[in-house]
Amino acid sequence: MLREVSQDLWRDELDSFSRQHEGWIVSIKTRTADGEIAVEARDLPLQGVSLASPRSRDVAITVGDRRGHLTHEVRDPAAVKLDVTADQAERALIIEAGDGTMTIVEFRTPMRPEEVDGLPTRNDE
Repeated sequence: MLREVSQDLWRDELDSFSRQHEGWIVSIKTRTADGEIAVEARDLPLQGVSLASPRSRDVAITVGDRRGHLTHEVRDPAAVKLDVTADQAERALIIEAGDGTMTIVEFRTPMRPEEVDGLPTRNDE
C-alpha cells in the first residue's frame, strides 16, 4: 500500500523518517521513465533523507559508514510516498521526479520502528 506525503509536509516527514530509520540497512534503486532499473547502493546504513537545502525542493539521500558515504540527489521531485505493508511496516520510501524517474529507498527488512529491539549498533564510529 502506498501512502503519499503532502508536499507541504515533505521537510517534516523526511526529518522524522530519518530520525526513525537512521542506521537501518537500505538499498537505493532508480527507475527511469522507460523502466530501466539501476542499483545506486546496496545494503548500506541509512544516514538520512532530507531536502537538499532550505530553498530547494530537491531531496538528498545519504547512506554509508566509516568506509565511505554516498549521497543520491533527486532533482525536481513531484511526489514522496511510503510503501507500507498491511500491518503498517515501512517497506520503502519512493520519490518520483518530474521527469518520470523514480528513486526507491528500500529496507532490507520491513518493520515498524516500534518493533526494533533497541538502537542499531554503530560499529563505524
